[in-house]
Amino acid sequence: MNTTYKNSEFILNWSPLKKCLLMLSMALLIHGDWLVWKLYIYFTPELWTFVNIQLLLNQLLLNLLILPALALLMLLCWILQGSKRAEVILPYVSVMAFGLSMSRDAYLSGVMCPATSMTFMVSMIVGLFLFRRSVIYSAALVTVGIFTWIMWLTLRSELPYAPLFIPLIPVDPTESSIFWTASMLWFILPVFIGGLVLLELLLSQWRQREKKVEVLSQVDPLTTLYNRRTIYDFLEILLAKRYTDHRLHALILLDLDYFKQINDSHGHTIGDKALVATANVLKRIIRSEDIVGRFGGEEFIIVVANTSYQQTQQIAERCRNELAKLKVQGDHGEDVTVTASFGITHFDCNITSLDTVLKQADEALYHAKNLGRNQVVHYQDYLKQTGQT
Repeated sequence: MNTTYKNSEFILNWSPLKKCLLMLSMALLIHGDWLVWKLYIYFTPELWTFVNIQLLLNQLLLNLLILPALALLMLLCWILQGSKRAEVILPYVSVMAFGLSMSRDAYLSGVMCPATSMTFMVSMIVGLFLFRRSVIYSAALVTVGIFTWIMWLTLRSELPYAPLFIPLIPVDPTESSIFWTASMLWFILPVFIGGLVLLELLLSQWRQREKKVEVLSQVDPLTTLYNRRTIYDFLEILLAKRYTDHRLHALILLDLDYFKQINDSHGHTIGDKALVATANVLKRIIRSEDIVGRFGGEEFIIVVANTSYQQTQQIAERCRNELAKLKVQGDHGEDVTVTASFGITHFDCNITSLDTVLKQADEALYHAKNLGRNQVVHYQDYLKQTGQT
C-alpha cells in the first residue's frame, strides 16, 4: 500500500491573505485587459465612431487610478500576512473591492452583456472555492444590487444601456455589430481561458485532496498501515463471497511481546519507532494480494487471501523470524529487541461471522503468549493442545 504524497502546497490550503492576493491579481488582469482595449481605441481614431469617446477617456483615467489602488491593497495583504485580524477583515475588503471595481465597466459595456456575465460567474465560482461563503455572498449581494439598480434605471429610461457603445454619430449597423462582437471576444477570452485554467487547477487539487483524505481515513497515521475499520471492510467482503467463492482464506493476529516494557524503559518515542519498524517488516514480507493493518496498540493483523494452511504458516514464521532479528536503536545507542506472538485461523464458507474469525485468531494468539511468546500458533493446533477437538 502506497501512502506517499507529493509534498506540494494546495491553493485551497493557502492562507486567506494569499487567496486575497490571487483574487486581486485576477482583478488586475481583468482591468489590464480593459485598459489595453481602451488604449487601442484611443490610439486608433478611426474606431472612435463606434464608441462614446468622451466616456472612454473618462473611464481610461478611472482605470489608471483603480490599478494602483488594487496594487496597494495587494501590498497590504502581503505585509499583513500572519495577522489574525487581517485574515478576517481583508478577504471581505478584497472581494468587495474586486466587485465594485468591475461595476463601472460593467455599466458602460452593459450589465447583461456576455463579458459582464462571464466575469461575474467565473469570479463567483473561483471565489467560492477560495473563501468562506459569507465573504463571496456579501460582495455578490452588493454587486448584484448595483446591477439591479442600473437595470431598473435603464428600464425607466433614466440611464442608457451600455453607453460606451453608443456612438456620438450614426454608424453602419453591420460595422458596429462587428466592432461590438470583436470587443466582447477581447473581454471574454482572457477571463474564459484564465478562469478555465484556474478552475481546472482548483478542481484537480480538490480531487487530490479528497483522495488524500479518503486514503488517510483508511490508514493508521503512525505506521501508514490500514486501520481496523479498513481491515474489517476487507474481511466483510471476503465473508460476503464465502458462498460463491470456496477458496480458503486466513487471518493472522500478532502482538508485540513485552511492548509495555519497551515504552516504560525507553519511552514512547522508541515504542513508536518499534511499531513503525514492525510495520515495515510486515509490509516487506507479505504477498502483494495480502493486506496488513494495525489492529490497535501493539497488535497487528494480516489478511491472507486464497491460501493454504502450509503457506499461511510459512508467512507467519517468516514474519516472526524477521521481527526477532529486528533491532531498534534507543536514545542512548542501545539496541531494543522486538519479538511478536502470532495467532492464525483459516476461514471459508463454513464461517458464519467476522466475530468468529477474530475470536479464533485471538485465542490462538493468547495461547502463543502462554507458551512463552515469540511463537506461531494455529487455532486448530490450539484446539488439539487444549483437548477441545
